[in-house]
Amino acid sequence: MRWGAITGLILTTTLLAGCESGLPSLASLGGGAASSAEGQAAVTVTRQEVNLSGPRGFCVDPVSTRDAASQAFVVFGNCAAITGNPEEPQPWLQAVVTATVTASDGGLSVAPQAPALLEFFRTPGGRATLSRTEDAQTVSILESFVEDGSIYLHVRDTSPPVFGGAQNTYWRGYTDADGTVVALSVIGFEGTPISGSDGISVLRGFVDRNKRAAVAAN
Repeated sequence: MRWGAITGLILTTTLLAGCESGLPSLASLGGGAASSAEGQAAVTVTRQEVNLSGPRGFCVDPVSTRDAASQAFVVFGNCAAITGNPEEPQPWLQAVVTATVTASDGGLSVAPQAPALLEFFRTPGGRATLSRTEDAQTVSILESFVEDGSIYLHVRDTSPPVFGGAQNTYWRGYTDADGTVVALSVIGFEGTPISGSDGISVLRGFVDRNKRAAVAAN
């Protein structure tokens, strides 16, 4: 498999994930009259029909989610808040989780080159792709590792936040789903910050759920 192809796909997905804008805060979700609506826990996106599922208690936010033939950006928030239905499940911590997909027809895979890709993210060029302003100096990698063929990064980015009240640290994972690369992020809030251990716990479950979802969709 060509290094240039997988690196290009990783970079495109990373840049899309780093350009998140208009994400909701939990305070802005719902808040209206009580509803009996049911949340959407999973969605299928892009021409490759990549199946994405949120962690338990997280549902698709239809306002912030974007889906096109070659790219998709999916936002998952508190199910009860999104639907206005207090009977809907809620996550055990306050956060927004996102999934970014760039479709590829080449069957590219993170797993075989995960260690080399992880080293790239530790370079100035790699840190620049993780910055919302594409400035390596705004990014510090607090922790990074490869696990079961997926890449995990704990990042601090001091550039302007993706939404008001967001923490400047977040967890991001890169994994394989339906022959393409998916970037999954867990973003907390300044008012109710999530610890590194809680963030990685949610991200591991998010990665695992979508790996299983990808197998089930085939």
